[in-house]
Amino acid sequence: MLQKNWVLKEFDKNRVVEISKEFNISPLASIILYNRGIRESSEIEKFLHCDLKNLHDPYLLKDMDKAVARIKEAQAKGEKITIYGDYDVDGITSIAILYKHLTSMGFEVDYYIPDRIQEGYGVNREALDKIKENGTGVVITVDTGITAVEETEYAKSIGMDFIITDHHECKETIPAAFAAIDPKRKDCKYPFKNLAGVGVAFKLIQALDENSSVEKLISKYADLVCLGTVADISPLVDENRIIVTKGLEKFKNTENIGLKALLDVSITNNKAITTSSIGYIIAPRINASGRLGCASRSVEMFLTQDKEKAYELANSLCEENIIRQQTEQKMFAEALEYIEKNPQIKEDQVLVIPHENWHHGIVGIVSSKITEKFYRPSILFAIDGDEAKGSGRSVSGFNLFEALENSSDILEKFGGHELAAGLSIKTENIEKFRTAINSQKLSKIDEQSLIPTVSVDAVIKPAYITMETVDEINKLHPFGVDNPLPVFAVRNIKIHKISTMSEGKHLRMTLLKDNKFFDAVGFGMGEYFNHLKEGDFVEVAFGLDINDYKGFKNIQLILKDIKLVDVK
Repeated sequence: MLQKNWVLKEFDKNRVVEISKEFNISPLASIILYNRGIRESSEIEKFLHCDLKNLHDPYLLKDMDKAVARIKEAQAKGEKITIYGDYDVDGITSIAILYKHLTSMGFEVDYYIPDRIQEGYGVNREALDKIKENGTGVVITVDTGITAVEETEYAKSIGMDFIITDHHECKETIPAAFAAIDPKRKDCKYPFKNLAGVGVAFKLIQALDENSSVEKLISKYADLVCLGTVADISPLVDENRIIVTKGLEKFKNTENIGLKALLDVSITNNKAITTSSIGYIIAPRINASGRLGCASRSVEMFLTQDKEKAYELANSLCEENIIRQQTEQKMFAEALEYIEKNPQIKEDQVLVIPHENWHHGIVGIVSSKITEKFYRPSILFAIDGDEAKGSGRSVSGFNLFEALENSSDILEKFGGHELAAGLSIKTENIEKFRTAINSQKLSKIDEQSLIPTVSVDAVIKPAYITMETVDEINKLHPFGVDNPLPVFAVRNIKIHKISTMSEGKHLRMTLLKDNKFFDAVGFGMGEYFNHLKEGDFVEVAFGLDINDYKGFKNIQLILKDIKLVDVK
């Protein structure tokens, strides 16, 4: 049973009481706001009331004026525009909204998504040649392009202007494009740096269409912008919070035929769409098309006006996702088997696991699961003859991108950021790489970094666990990065009943304290069953949810961790 550190957040009790009175919210909701760093009255007002007036002026983005001017010039000249996007949900939704809007404005538009296996991530010359042959004069990238320095020059050399819209980290050299829009540019003064790629694409639409109000544009596209933003795990604060809030409302009666079809075949029991259901149910189905097949089918689904075709495409994504899940499970089992057969790597703090015949598009997901299980950075390689493609995931405190930079002489190619990266290597160098990346760990990672942390907002008494409390907390939706699901703790609570679900994968308990019973579920916590028994007293860290089963509602504790208490 993996031990976790509990970090109890500290708060100013006087300020929490003031917030509670000023905004007529419960003390618990006030504590959560305080713990999220939302403490000034003006900030709290903006947070609680997601007003479109708080969206920023798109022209604050550097080069937005240039992009709009060049696109309007293309319209006047009758030039064809091709949208070049990434194959993940963020890229797909970016393509869909920009394609829809440019088409509605009378442009001749096409789109291009590179094949994940054959072409890999980002802009490539062969794709640009194809786009040029199809008569394109202007290329607009979405969710990619900000590091495509050489490719931008090549596009210009064959007679195409490049407009980049991206949100990824920039290198020292910005591509010499006609316009390069990215809020993370050092010379960009846009007040919010954490838009998703689809958010940047939406700002381009907002700037381009001065005849449409932001209310009208949000009404048209908030659902897809919300989908891409949540799927890309973007911080749900500032503009993202407004967009996602409006988008979740739009999901209820979406006018996008493809999205409606996907919701119908994916979400059962008419459950409300949340950031969690987007992240765990909707997004994986769309991503499956980019990982295993053709990402353009997802774009096609979002663009079609044919209901029958929409349901056909939605069902195909679900089928592909099942194949993805099966492949992922098989690869995860093989990764665990490799660790068992190679006990020396158990001593490593960075787990390097190579395997032949693994699917390149899925190694990243399996790396995430390995890192989650062992709470250590991991890099998995899919070997294909003399070459191997890898994907890595890290833990807080270990900068994976920096570690790869320090081993770059062994690698063929790499890219990414602190917690996730992709790379390629000669197969013969994998063992050398494992030694190299682990030899630098002493200065990069410490033992504390290898222990998962549970941040607890407050220790509470059972009396606080009520429907009213859950309703109050739900006012702080949507939850995600930088606004995480609130976590509470109860001390010295008795296990009344304990069992497992899904063949031992998940834990289920009934807890008892102060004559109150609580249902509790621990997803992926089935192993705790071997260390606990009925009658034990424990401390539990949990989120709060309402379980609605056949119209019967009850509070459910979503367990984050359990600690056994020695009661004498």
